[in-house]
Amino acid sequence: MAAADTSSFSSLATLRSNSDGVCDRGGGKNGDTDTVLPLNRATTADAEASANRAYLSRTSLEYIVSVVFVAVVILYSCIYRIACIGREHHEELKENLKPPWALYRWLGSKGVDITDLQCYYFVVAMPPSIPYLIGFLLLSRRLRRHAASKTATVVNESTTAAAGDGKERSGSMASIHHPEHVIGDSSVGRSSVGPTLLIRKDVSALQFLHIIAGMFIALCLCGPGFLFGVVIMLLNFYLIAPLYKRVSFRVSMTVMWVMHVLVLFLNYHAGGYRFAWLGLSFLDNLWSPLIQWTTQYSISVLRMISFNSDLWESVSYGEERRQKSLAKHAHTCIDCAQIRDRHRHAVSSLPPEALSCYKCRTECSRHVEEFTLSAYLGYIFYLPLFMAGPVSSFNAYVSYQHYSARSVEGKAIRRYGLRLLSRATLLATMMHYVPIMAILLTPAPSSSGAAEAVSAAGAIAAEGAALARSMGAMAVTTSSFPAGNALRNMVSTTTATTTPTAAAVTLSVMEQMGVTEKASLFLLTLAFLWAKLDVMWRFFRFFALLDGFDPPEDMPHCFANAVSIQCFWRDWHASFNLWIVRYMYIPMGGSRTKFLSIFPIFFFIAIWHDIELRLIFWAAIICIAFIPEIAVTLFFSSENPVVIRIKRSPLMWRFLRVLGTQLALIELTVANLVGFSVGTTGAVWAAQHMFREMPLTFKIFAPCFYLCSAIIAIQNRDQKTYEQQQLRLKYDLQ
Repeated sequence: MAAADTSSFSSLATLRSNSDGVCDRGGGKNGDTDTVLPLNRATTADAEASANRAYLSRTSLEYIVSVVFVAVVILYSCIYRIACIGREHHEELKENLKPPWALYRWLGSKGVDITDLQCYYFVVAMPPSIPYLIGFLLLSRRLRRHAASKTATVVNESTTAAAGDGKERSGSMASIHHPEHVIGDSSVGRSSVGPTLLIRKDVSALQFLHIIAGMFIALCLCGPGFLFGVVIMLLNFYLIAPLYKRVSFRVSMTVMWVMHVLVLFLNYHAGGYRFAWLGLSFLDNLWSPLIQWTTQYSISVLRMISFNSDLWESVSYGEERRQKSLAKHAHTCIDCAQIRDRHRHAVSSLPPEALSCYKCRTECSRHVEEFTLSAYLGYIFYLPLFMAGPVSSFNAYVSYQHYSARSVEGKAIRRYGLRLLSRATLLATMMHYVPIMAILLTPAPSSSGAAEAVSAAGAIAAEGAALARSMGAMAVTTSSFPAGNALRNMVSTTTATTTPTAAAVTLSVMEQMGVTEKASLFLLTLAFLWAKLDVMWRFFRFFALLDGFDPPEDMPHCFANAVSIQCFWRDWHASFNLWIVRYMYIPMGGSRTKFLSIFPIFFFIAIWHDIELRLIFWAAIICIAFIPEIAVTLFFSSENPVVIRIKRSPLMWRFLRVLGTQLALIELTVANLVGFSVGTTGAVWAAQHMFREMPLTFKIFAPCFYLCSAIIAIQNRDQKTYEQQQLRLKYDLQ
């Protein structure tokens, strides 16, 4: 709950919220790529004198007991017992298992779980995609060096709009190339702020490479139908983006959102479009797509909205917004301060933008002449981020083309690659020994023969497009759990044929499990989703880092390491959260209208994932849980005498925060099971069944597990908050 929010940590200065745009955490950098610089003794002494170490020590008995208890529950009650169930029911699950990899076969694995089609496709597609990505990186880096070797164009923003000084500017502006397809109007909304030089390089060749490479992959995976998506993208560029010239900002924003949401509904209703409608039916069956083009189009919608919004911001505020963002990050941003510290030798020779973090580059408006068709399509089709994200802004995309990322370089990228390899190995090991999704989704073989089993498999396979639609989604899998039957809304590669051994079985493996085992399986399901998404997003981010692009880390923390619902969504698909904050939350009023804005935000997230009733229920549960959390946050952030008295007692204050975190974890478990694991029917059944049949030991150990998890999460966040405060003191930040 909100009482667990570390932003109100009493002994530390309150950090600014996301709506203020300060790059402190939440989708920025994490421990994998952002190394905390050592503090000198003087700074440390000053910091300790001004900020108390009010977080729980990792050597304390409370913390050690919590870690040991959680580790035992996860390793024994979850992983070991589910692995044993998988081995005992191997014959019933083997239709969803493929032969194990050579090393794992030698280590005793009976098969690899390939029930999750998205994960299976990712593993299968990696070997051929890596050479293609490497070739793309070589060309991209070469073109980037070629662009850097050319003479840059210097644009004086403050004098561009002046009509009387054209002769004075003729010399310096002679080399400016005005692209043919530019929708920005540099004479609109020009700021009166003092002159600032924007160094603009010719990166059009780089953008064309991004377009060609991305469209090639899109056509290979999505088939010719993706051309319909390209047409919609062009309509957005030529019809929606220039609306600011004809109507007000509010009207243009309303039209943009209505049109894009309407297209999502049309795509869902029509199931895509057909070339046969145009007399070109041969294109519909030219080759079978691996992913429906409407799936990939959904994540492109985010980029189109980002392009439109960044363009309108540039036209309306321009240099004024850029100046404020640079000044704010220079005085408040830890990430920017660390970049400047690591490159202190080059501070005087580089512009501030080159030594800034992702959020600063996002908030710094680009010149209106940079909003070209090639930049627009290059941004949408940028290969490392095209298929699954992380989601970035248009401003950041153009900025990284001009100045490569300096936040993660050299050894830091290699360390990131090693961490990616270790997490991928962990995921592969889990798939070989703990068949989570196979147990969850394999239907019960019917004693009446293979016909009913094949029918059950068809019910599962019918939802293939629904799973693939979640490739870039915040919670990827789309599965439901009807009580006493197969989970129908998750793609699986099962053939569900009946074997002589399984023909006599009338219950699925899931139905044969006890309450404790089912609860463990649900927890491991969320863990599998987190591990799968973490590996996918890190894989694509790793290649973006190699290309000089530093997008936000999508999974900066473990899914169970959340102290509130807000923190959970901030860290689960964090780049999408940053997108929501910038393009929805702040335009709708920010913190002033927080109670009202959460409803359209989460309902948009639901329909963006998939237009299904269970996701609407998921959004409703999240909103209902969010309202009391926001209320409690506001209460404990006030100067109420009761709040002040509670905060003066560290033990009481920490106890309340741990309790709030415990409740938040339970709420998140229920919401995610409804939205992405068991569905609405399954949630009601699971709750009734568990409370009716769960043993006493489970009723005792389950709350203890959440309590210990909350203690660990609070300790981790408090220590990081303290370390951030230390860094603010070191770099003299506000």
